[in-house]
Amino acid sequence: YPYPIPGKEFPDHQSFRKYGKGMKRDDWRRSNTDSIIHKLYRAIKAENPECQFGISPFGVWRNVDKDPNGSRTKAGPTNYDVLYADILLWLKKGWIDYVTPQLYWEIGHPLADYEVLVDWWSRNTYGKNCYIGLAMYRAGSNAAWKDKSQLPRQIEQIRKTPGLQGMAFFSSKSFEKNLNGWSDSLRLNYFKTPAPTPKVK
Repeated sequence: YPYPIPGKEFPDHQSFRKYGKGMKRDDWRRSNTDSIIHKLYRAIKAENPECQFGISPFGVWRNVDKDPNGSRTKAGPTNYDVLYADILLWLKKGWIDYVTPQLYWEIGHPLADYEVLVDWWSRNTYGKNCYIGLAMYRAGSNAAWKDKSQLPRQIEQIRKTPGLQGMAFFSSKSFEKNLNGWSDSLRLNYFKTPAPTPKVK
């Protein structure tokens, strides 16, 4: 399901009436997404059991004001409530091998603090691999992202947090531009040697 467009409802009225089977629309939408993920996982594993299947979701599953298991954040859209993607269910059921949450906020962000979310995801993987998605592309976009230490501090936070297996950078174009000198820093310091893909748990 796409991010909401103000004043425009997602056009699934007829499908919901036909297939809803007495469910609330939000639950029905989530069940649609769940079934796609489950079928994809089974199809991939049937073709190649060694292939790793993962999802890179929006960085917030749910805010704590909606669910006591949610993160201490105040994000507008969330996976569960707005995008109808119950990432935690997929991890719990073993329908994905890894998750790469898009934590594209800075350390200390007032609504979605990077450090808060790194900690939350590390404790909610249900034993599956978790690679934190980092926003290299945001270099220079505001005061926090003009700070050359922002990305290195985020990397260090990941490496010292138990339960995380690594990180992924968005986007590859950012490496070509060497924004904030981070491409050099990664090549010469943080990733001097190749990073092997961790085994599926």
